[in-house]
Amino acid sequence: MNTNEIVHINGRYRKPDCDLLDSTHVMIRIKTGKDIRRVEVVYNDPYIRWNTEGGLYWPFYTMEMNRTGETYTNYYFTATIPCELHRLKYYFKIYDDYDCLQYSESGFTRGYNHNDLAMFFIPYITKSNIFTPPAWIDGVVWYQIMPGRFNRTIAGVTEKLEYLKDLGINGIYLNPVYHAHSYHKYDVIDYTRIDPELGTEEDFKELCEKAHTMGMYVMLDVSFTHCSDKNPMFLDIIEKGEKSKYFRMFKANVSKDGELEYECFGMIKSMPKFETEDFKTIAYFANDVVKKWMKLGVDAWRLDVANEISDDMLEEIKHVITDTKENTYVVGEIWHNATEWIHEDALDGVTNYAVSRAILEFICSPQHDIFKYRSRVDEMIHSYTLKQLKASMPLLDSHDTPRLRTVCNHDKDKVKAALLLLLTFYGTPSIYYGTERYMEGGGDPDNRRHTNWDEKSQDLQDIYNMCQLFIRLRREHPALANAGSFEWVEHNELLIIKRRTEEEELYIALNSKEYGLDTVLPMDGNFENLVDGNRIGKNIYVGRLGFLVLRRISI
Repeated sequence: MNTNEIVHINGRYRKPDCDLLDSTHVMIRIKTGKDIRRVEVVYNDPYIRWNTEGGLYWPFYTMEMNRTGETYTNYYFTATIPCELHRLKYYFKIYDDYDCLQYSESGFTRGYNHNDLAMFFIPYITKSNIFTPPAWIDGVVWYQIMPGRFNRTIAGVTEKLEYLKDLGINGIYLNPVYHAHSYHKYDVIDYTRIDPELGTEEDFKELCEKAHTMGMYVMLDVSFTHCSDKNPMFLDIIEKGEKSKYFRMFKANVSKDGELEYECFGMIKSMPKFETEDFKTIAYFANDVVKKWMKLGVDAWRLDVANEISDDMLEEIKHVITDTKENTYVVGEIWHNATEWIHEDALDGVTNYAVSRAILEFICSPQHDIFKYRSRVDEMIHSYTLKQLKASMPLLDSHDTPRLRTVCNHDKDKVKAALLLLLTFYGTPSIYYGTERYMEGGGDPDNRRHTNWDEKSQDLQDIYNMCQLFIRLRREHPALANAGSFEWVEHNELLIIKRRTEEEELYIALNSKEYGLDTVLPMDGNFENLVDGNRIGKNIYVGRLGFLVLRRISI
């Protein structure tokens, strides 16, 4: 047995291998090598004992774990275990073709008595231990807007709310709107004022009010880590040095030669970094910034460069946000695995770039390798708890990446396929402004072009219609969003995903080939293709990079 590939991380409530679903159910995961055939988890309350003739005996339950994921080198096994008394101890029995080993905090053993094992523990579960992101985000599809590039001003955004409503959008995600030095507004001069180029505070309040009456939420982007070198607080330390009352709010020091030295964001000298461990910095953003904008109508926050914010600041900001408005959503920009940042005292979710990388590599590479895509997705799914995954914000492009059309080399079939995979996956997805209008653009700043509202090409209409359809299907069929299970269906030619709730079972079938395909579905029955309304049986034709969303029907 290849024990080097076996991994289970038992942490205090915040590890993806131990997900507290509620106070009486825990989802347990373990990763193994591909030589493993089955895994059992042995469990019970740690304090239950029976008196027997041989002494005290720990009664136990044994549950077969389900194999829920596969990569090139590993399997993932999962089980949901009841713990009615809110605590648990457990170990694993792992089987290959020849042997059975126990796996616990004692390591790998064979045939040990339970009393001789140091088992894994889930301590007593209290309500505060259970990560519970806002429930309302389950049904949201966000639309990311750089106001100055989308429709020039905040009032211009308000004018386009009907357009966004028709598309199916019910969440507006605004890039920074504060008074700033540059067009992107991340180099902020004053966090408490709207940039004059974008309008007035009254314009912003009107946008929030109208969005709310239309059933839309408003998310605002903010950077707690850096500002403009024209910010008055930073100018004060340039003038006064260590005597400035703002000196400790920045990552700055005075050299032996009397020169001011300071850290900056991304090596950009004009964007000095805040000291996010300083209590004045935390108090400023919590009390002067966050509270102000929430009173104007903000429902959610996107924290820029969230992995560079101190834990102290994240915790304090989260408490201030939720005290100001309960169930406010907080998502952080983090490009790498971010499990440790998502919990009740920090972020509700992150910008899930892992989804973007997996989808775009699959769709845009010449091979369109189905197993490689499945491996990437399985690895990502098992790197987070399910609640963390559902509360995160997957995307395909943004102000920090080339546009989807450009990445797909102006191939409409690839753009549609990528949007399908995004909008039928877990999370609260985000569409970058103009993606639905088939906008092109390379790296920054080419990906931040002004929207051409006069364009009315057939290509634009085609992509818009498909994006609108996918959003509608996601909303009408919760199985395609966070309510559904996620399973691969084996097929030697198609990528097939089963999404299921108690009420409905749907199949997403994608032909990743560069040519049309006559094939046979592995599922029995008759189906309606929700993409075009056609009824089909097992024998189907799927065009190049074509797809179907199937619902079983009776005839």
